[in-house]
Amino acid sequence: MNHLSIFRRAISSLVVILPSCVAQESASSHKPPRVVVMCSVDQLASWVFDQSLPHFGEGGFRRLLREGVQFAECAYLQGCTETGPGHATLGTGAPANVHGIVHNEWYDEVEKKRVYCAGEPVAALAEFPEGKDRGPARLLVPTLGDLLKQKNPAARLVSVSAKDRSAILMAGGSADSVTWYDYSTGRFVTNTRWCKEAPKWLLDFNQAPAADAYFGWQWTRTGPDKAYADCVDDQPFEAAHLGSGGRTLPATLKGKPEAVLPAKEFYLEVYISPAVNELTLRAAKASCLANQVGEDDVTDLLCLSFSATDTIGHAFGPESVEARDGLLRLDALLAELLLWLDARVGRGNYTFLLSADHGVGHSPEWVKQNGGDGGRGLLHTMARGAAENALKEHFAAAKVEGAFVAQASEFSLVLDRERVVAAALAMGKTDAAAAFWQACEIAAQAAAKSKGVQQAFVTEKLVQGGATGDPISRAMFYAARTDRAGDVLLVLKPNWLEGTYAASHGSPYDYDRRVPLLAMGPGLARGTVSQAKVSPGLMTVIAAKALVVPTLKVATDTIPAEALQQR
Repeated sequence: MNHLSIFRRAISSLVVILPSCVAQESASSHKPPRVVVMCSVDQLASWVFDQSLPHFGEGGFRRLLREGVQFAECAYLQGCTETGPGHATLGTGAPANVHGIVHNEWYDEVEKKRVYCAGEPVAALAEFPEGKDRGPARLLVPTLGDLLKQKNPAARLVSVSAKDRSAILMAGGSADSVTWYDYSTGRFVTNTRWCKEAPKWLLDFNQAPAADAYFGWQWTRTGPDKAYADCVDDQPFEAAHLGSGGRTLPATLKGKPEAVLPAKEFYLEVYISPAVNELTLRAAKASCLANQVGEDDVTDLLCLSFSATDTIGHAFGPESVEARDGLLRLDALLAELLLWLDARVGRGNYTFLLSADHGVGHSPEWVKQNGGDGGRGLLHTMARGAAENALKEHFAAAKVEGAFVAQASEFSLVLDRERVVAAALAMGKTDAAAAFWQACEIAAQAAAKSKGVQQAFVTEKLVQGGATGDPISRAMFYAARTDRAGDVLLVLKPNWLEGTYAASHGSPYDYDRRVPLLAMGPGLARGTVSQAKVSPGLMTVIAAKALVVPTLKVATDTIPAEALQQR
C-alpha cells in the first residue's frame, strides 16, 4: 500500500461522529463500493435513446439495463433544459430554482451584463492560460462532492468533461481534480481553483495538444447499414463538416479542407465529433490513475460528462446519421469504461449511474417534412420588439427616453427597472413595485403574441404562485428565480428554435425534459424497470447512499423501493 493510501485510511478512521441517517445507511449489509461514477450524456433525450437502443452492443448501455435499474419515467422538474442547469441538478439533486443555475448565461442586474453559469474570477495556471475565470461560485447550494469531501477528506473526487460547465457544476469546488477540453487549443485544462501547480498527469497528457492525434482521422459509420435506416442525411439544415465541406460521412477531421497542420478550426471540429468523447475518456482514466481513484477501501467519486452527443446534435440534428453514429460510438466507449472499472476495482465493487443533462427536439425542418408545425427565426428579437412597443404605448405620457427592455436572451426578457419606475412616477404612480409588476404583465402579454412564442410568464408571479398542476407553468416555476431568471420567461412553440442550429433544447416540453436514468451497483436491483416518476436528481440521491453521505437536503427525490435489491 502506498503512502497516499495509508494517509487516506488514517484520515477516514478519524471520521467517527456522523449524523444518525448515515449510521443507519452504513449498517447496510452491502459492502460500500470503491468508486461511484456519476456519468452524464449531454443531450440524450429518452426518445433518442429508445430509437437507438436496438442498435447498441451488449457491453455499454445494454449492460447497464441488464445488470441495473432503468427509471423509465425520469424527467427534469425545471423547464430550463440547458447544460448548466442540468449538470447542476445532477451535482446537487436540486431543481434550478434552488441551485440557482437557471440558464447557461443570464443577465445580472447588479453587474449590468450577461454572466456565465460557471464563471468565477479565478487565476489561470501559467501552463494553462485557457483555464482562467472558471469555477462553481454561482451555485447556491453545495454539490454532493462538496459534502463528500466535507464528511471524508480522504475520499478522492475527480471530474472530467469536454465542457467546463459540465465538469465544474457536477463536482463543485472541493474536487481534487476538475478538467475540461478547450476547443481553441485542443488541450484539457484546469485552473487554480483546484490546484496550486499544474498536475503532472495533465502536463503529460498535453505534451502535444491532446486532440492532435485525430488530425486527418476519418469519421466513418461504425455500425451496419440497418443501424442508420431511420436516419436522415445530407439535409440543408445540417451544418457542413469543417474538414470536408460536406454533410455526409465519411468526413475527415482537418478543420479546413486545405489544412496541413492542426489549428483552431480543427480543434473545434474535434469538439463536434465523436473524437472529443474518446479524448474525454482518456483524460478521465489518466486523472483517476494520477489521483489514485479506487485504490483502497475509501469510496471515491468520479464525475464524467460526455459532450459530443450535444455538439453533434446541435450541428446535424438528432435524426442525422452523425448523431446516431456518435451515440453508437459512445455505447462502445461505455463498454470500454465498464471493463476498465471491472479490471481496476473489480466487478460489483463500483456503482455506475448514468443520465443526461437535457433532451432535444427534432429539427424544425424535419418536423415540417413529416407533417408537423415547426419553425425558426430571431424569436427573441421579435418578442423584445413586441414587448418594447407595448411598454412605449403604455408609458407614452411619461415621455421617457430609451428602451424599456434591457435584454432578450435565454428564453427571457429583462426590463430596465429604473426606466420603468421613472416612467411610472412621471405618470403620477407612487407604488413603484406595483408599477413594475404591471409593466412585466404588459410585456408578457405582448411577447406571448409574437412569432414562435407559445406562452410568456411573469417570473415574480410564477415564484409567488408555486408549483401548479399545469405541466408547463409547473416546469417554469422550477426554472424561475427573480434574481437570475429575468423578468419575463418565454416558452417557444413546440419545435420552434432561435437561430441556425439544426436542433436545440431549452424548452419545458417532454422531449427536452425526459431523459434516461440508469443505475447499476451493490444494493441495486438487476434487470429492473421502475415506473416511479423521478427526476435526474435521483442520481445524486443514489450516489449519496453509496458514498454513505447524508442525503442532500435540497434533493427532491427518494429511491423507489423496487430499485433496491430485495433480500
